Amino acid sequence: MPEHTADLLSCWIRRGASKSQKKWWRIIPACIWWSIWEERNGRCYENKSNSIQKVKEKCITYLYFWCKQECIEELEQLVDMLGSL
Repeated sequence: MPEHTADLLSCWIRRGASKSQKKWWRIIPACIWWSIWEERNGRCYENKSNSIQKVKEKCITYLYFWCKQECIEELEQLVDMLGSL
């Protein structure tokens, strides 16, 4: 496990063969952190909580739409990768 956040991010960035896939791996940590932050805020400020499955679903949904927003090519490959999770 990397010691620092920057080290963790550099591990993610190295993944993927094509330019599109490298972009996916740059977006994935942001999706994870955003989903956790959103869940944390819901629990702290709204007294609402979701199951871990719901948090994962939100994360995957963010990934798909953020990649689509960034006009990342090979979106079908991303969908295939997400289907394998």
